[in-house]
Amino acid sequence: MYKKLLSTTTLFLLIFGLLNLFASGRWTLAAATWIAPVFALRYLYTHPQRRKFFFYFLVFWITLSIPWYGATPMFGPAHFIFMAVNALIGSIPFFVDRWLAPKLRQHGRLPFIATFIYPTTGTVLEFFSSSSNPLGNFGATGYSQYGVPVLTQITAVTGMLGLTFLISWFPAIVNWAWDNGFEWARIRVGVVAFGLALLVVVGYGTTRLAAAPEISTQETVTVASFTLVENQVGELNTLLNEEGVAAFREKTQPVHAQYLAKTEEAIAAGAKIILWPELAIIGVEEDVQAVLAQGQAMAQEAGVYLAMPVMIHFPNSDRLVENKMYVAGLDGRFVIEHTKYGGALIEGTLAGSGEIQVVATAYGTLSGIICWDTNFPNTVRQVGQQQADILLSPSKEWDAINPMHAEMAVFRAIENGAAVVRQTDEGLSIVVDGYGRTLASGEGLAADGNYLLVEVPTSSPTTLYPVIGDVVGIVATVGLVVLASYALFIARRQHRGVPETAVAIS
Repeated sequence: MYKKLLSTTTLFLLIFGLLNLFASGRWTLAAATWIAPVFALRYLYTHPQRRKFFFYFLVFWITLSIPWYGATPMFGPAHFIFMAVNALIGSIPFFVDRWLAPKLRQHGRLPFIATFIYPTTGTVLEFFSSSSNPLGNFGATGYSQYGVPVLTQITAVTGMLGLTFLISWFPAIVNWAWDNGFEWARIRVGVVAFGLALLVVVGYGTTRLAAAPEISTQETVTVASFTLVENQVGELNTLLNEEGVAAFREKTQPVHAQYLAKTEEAIAAGAKIILWPELAIIGVEEDVQAVLAQGQAMAQEAGVYLAMPVMIHFPNSDRLVENKMYVAGLDGRFVIEHTKYGGALIEGTLAGSGEIQVVATAYGTLSGIICWDTNFPNTVRQVGQQQADILLSPSKEWDAINPMHAEMAVFRAIENGAAVVRQTDEGLSIVVDGYGRTLASGEGLAADGNYLLVEVPTSSPTTLYPVIGDVVGIVATVGLVVLASYALFIARRQHRGVPETAVAIS
């Protein structure tokens, strides 16, 4: 009997490991994110020995490390150490559930209230980690649902945490039903409760998308964005350090000229807003300032908004490299000057303040941030609070995070009701409206199609998330404290010999 139980629980662990390879990272499948934790919970509930936690952690660590290899800022052995820390943090909801749930058992069975332990813990974990993690909320549970728009629309109300709770509640419900032998009389209330919650989310998403106006019926502005050169930052840094400023300028100045020339073509094509990718202009201060001045003159002469992302080097100086975006307005002056704040510590660049600027234009309210900045939804919430209509988001990617990093930016569009124009160097470029609907996309260099000329709505839908923020995280935190207190109270009463029925909550 013991061997049979052991083989069954081992199968649960193996299924969890297989599904977890596709629950996040490079090969994400939306369904795997819902199903994988079912088998992890079942394994932890049924395995008869304490070393189950070690085997669970080992499988979780390995199957988390593989799909994320190359997608983290760590490489080689450092990646696996980094992922071990992430696996340990990601295991907290499982450990908390296994600590508290047994204390709630009544007559050998779990009550429905136990199903809230795992999802509230997971939600609280993401609530705190997304604001304190230098990577932002990269890897958040909800990103796995990118290809399911009827689900992702809920982020317009709850932000990412609403999706986290819903997805995490599902395995807890299944495990609870399993624990109760799938006896309908025992589980119908809980199953119906979850079903109604899912129905509300899907119904809201379906209604919101159905009511969204077609692009052809809206006022739009022509936006052009393009990538001309895949700038290799590491190689350029080596060139500057080993061969000097003259060689560095000889390499970077021709790229500057290409972007200015292509901008003239975009103006001739009717573009009113033009965006280059992150790090389009890499150079010493003198050269960058020259490009910016020429861009200002072009914007003023043509009456366009020109967004110019730059990386400024200061050789023979203690000044940090600056990763910035300047947006020149119709009169040639800079209407937005944004310094990248996301990942600055890891990239070794000057950190921005995190204050997001907006400017009212004839084409709606315009705003701009850079690449990694989009990983911080609570900061990007300023875009919705200031009712921006178009958010420019130039980026520089690498292969392992393409296209998932661009897809993350789509959630910022839904949360804030703003169209997002994300032009990328070495990755997916995408333009979406305030509902997350793709208006245009491209990949590669301009000659291969990564030149986007698209009509973008100049007004945006109103969303609730910028107003209420991460209230779901606050509620989950309070809920977890209440759940833990209640479970410990029950355990203490039972230890003192008080009958279960005296304190039972179903």
